[in-house]
Amino acid sequence: MKSILPILAVAALLALGGGAEAQTPASRGPLKVERTVMLYRHGIRAPLPGEAAVDAYAHPPWPVWSTPPSLLTPHGREAARLMGAYDLQRLSSLGLTAAQGCPAPGAIAIWTNSAQRTIASGEAFADGFAPGCGLTVGHQPLDTEDPLFHPIEAKAVEFSGVDAAAAITAENGGPAALVAPYAGKIREMERVLGCDRVKPTCDIGAARSRLAATPTGDGLILEGPIAILSGTAQVFMLQYAEGLPFDQVGWGRASPKTLEDVSRLHALLFDVHARPRYMARRIGGPMARRISEILAAKDAPAVNVFVGHDNNIAALASLIGAHFKMDGYGQDDPPIGGALELQVLVDRQGRRFVEAYYEAQTPDQMRRLVPLSLANPPVRRALKLACHPAPGERLCRLDAFLAELKSALMK
Repeated sequence: MKSILPILAVAALLALGGGAEAQTPASRGPLKVERTVMLYRHGIRAPLPGEAAVDAYAHPPWPVWSTPPSLLTPHGREAARLMGAYDLQRLSSLGLTAAQGCPAPGAIAIWTNSAQRTIASGEAFADGFAPGCGLTVGHQPLDTEDPLFHPIEAKAVEFSGVDAAAAITAENGGPAALVAPYAGKIREMERVLGCDRVKPTCDIGAARSRLAATPTGDGLILEGPIAILSGTAQVFMLQYAEGLPFDQVGWGRASPKTLEDVSRLHALLFDVHARPRYMARRIGGPMARRISEILAAKDAPAVNVFVGHDNNIAALASLIGAHFKMDGYGQDDPPIGGALELQVLVDRQGRRFVEAYYEAQTPDQMRRLVPLSLANPPVRRALKLACHPAPGERLCRLDAFLAELKSALMK
């Protein structure tokens, strides 16, 4: 099977149950949160055309979605609204916005990519964060290429498929090496797909892996198990999060534990297309520079929200040296509707520091549309950054973080 992919695109914490963390000014001692930037992945969407690339291996009937391909579903819109309502509680507890009424002018900025699912997710978040306030959700015209989210497609950065394939392979060994440790997860996917029910039985793990430039040189060709199974694993997760009947989630053969296990196969796509240095600098570079400007500015909004895609988050996480494992998902797989957050904190001497978090509903919270609050939060985890704190300090200074990020963009 072949897929031809154009390049995509605080000091102390009060720990709560379930791996979640709540933050209040009192819990941070002398540090005060001054500003936050959140890069969200859009919410639950219907599968993309051809996303499950397994029909050459298994031919079961797929569930029919009432929402057209790639669009945010009504269920996904409500889940995004719940996250907005939760973030209002959390950020107002930190003093970044008012708990009641509409935010002050200029207090929050929301910018989304130009796809329907990102625009609609941003609008749903705004409805939850400030209901009835008519918050502006900025974006380029629908389905145009925004260089902030799709810099390669928008030709905002230089890119060579030949150079990319060589650099990725040199850094991580290429797709064959990446997939080699996951034979057990591939077999689990084959079981869900019903490979044992067809003759001859399918052996996706034996498929030949290849990474090369497209004939035009402006994209990459990926072949093998990652290309076959990454999107399929994501489709199963979408089925569960959307609340489809259990017999329609992997045809009744995919438990939540199975979904978590095979989620790592979805994340392997980013180990090819987003996390390697060559790719991260290009896919994540414009967003990283914009976020750096916001973090360093003296007059930026206190709350800054971007809504993009999983590859945007994977690339930015790579640039800041962060890894994550969220409940219900595999290692480094960006959860549906979750956010990577960077906060600026200031101490009494006016020194500024940076902390990073990942915040996401669990698949079960999304499936059941669980109302969220500080007492019943989504999962929230602190991330370790690549920058190094100064001697005697626990956190990275803002200037050191920005210098490290600038260096990562130049390597």
